[in-house]
Amino acid sequence: MKVELTTFAGGLRPEEIRSAVFLRLLGFVVRPLLPNRFLDPWQLLNPREAWVTIMVVAGLGFVNYVLLRIYGSRGLYFMALLGGLVNSSATVGELSNRLAQADGLMSMAVPVVLLTTVAMPLRNLLILVLFSLAAAPVAVWPMLAMAAGAIFMAWQRWDGTPHPAGELTLCSPVSLRKVLSFGTLFIVITAIGTSGARFLGKYGFLIVSLFGGLVSSASTTAAAANLSVHGRPSSPAAAVAAILASVASAMMNLPVLYRQTCRKEETRTLSAISFVLVLIGLAVLLIREHPW
Repeated sequence: MKVELTTFAGGLRPEEIRSAVFLRLLGFVVRPLLPNRFLDPWQLLNPREAWVTIMVVAGLGFVNYVLLRIYGSRGLYFMALLGGLVNSSATVGELSNRLAQADGLMSMAVPVVLLTTVAMPLRNLLILVLFSLAAAPVAVWPMLAMAAGAIFMAWQRWDGTPHPAGELTLCSPVSLRKVLSFGTLFIVITAIGTSGARFLGKYGFLIVSLFGGLVSSASTTAAAANLSVHGRPSSPAAAVAAILASVASAMMNLPVLYRQTCRKEETRTLSAISFVLVLIGLAVLLIREHPW
């Protein structure tokens, strides 16, 4: 990979170098200074535990960003898949805007958004595996079923023509503003989710996860996985929460597509496909949890 690495190093931006340094500061400087205990009587916040979660998710996002920078120029579909690992909504917004401005490429909008949607639940599944391995068996088959269905639908609409991708101008996911934003959202979802589980049971936590996925499925999945380690909620409930967060995040791509393209036909087609994929995932989950 000498050529690829040399090209990548020569094209590094100052903000990307700062992101790498900042990521090291998160892990080796800030983390040891944080107390490793709950600071409140309700056991909502353990600073070091929360920081480790934030650091790992930020690191995962940065690795995906590096892969996007190296391989994203190989084609539009590669870019959609890798961009979805970093930020699905931002990727859908930029790529759909490009397709709307190009001549004869709007037919690619549906497969491009589908591939972006494939990447997001797979990333969330990896987050679930990293922080709550016990919850992964419940979530893996519904998420893989939805991903496989999306890949099949995208393949059905592929015209077989390679399309140059150019460069996707996503910002690095590791910066002080992004980490603080993600950390704040993670802590808020953790606190509200814990309170919801205590007063409304697992259904309260699932409702919080569904709405949390509209903002950030990664932070919602991380919060669910982190809480399931302490039994609040159980591992199966955390897996369902991750699935609901992924579904909510995928649905948020529909208004993004319409806002960028103002094309009702493509939006209706993608809405119908997304609805079918959600039904497939929920059916697999139901069969997995309640076999006949």
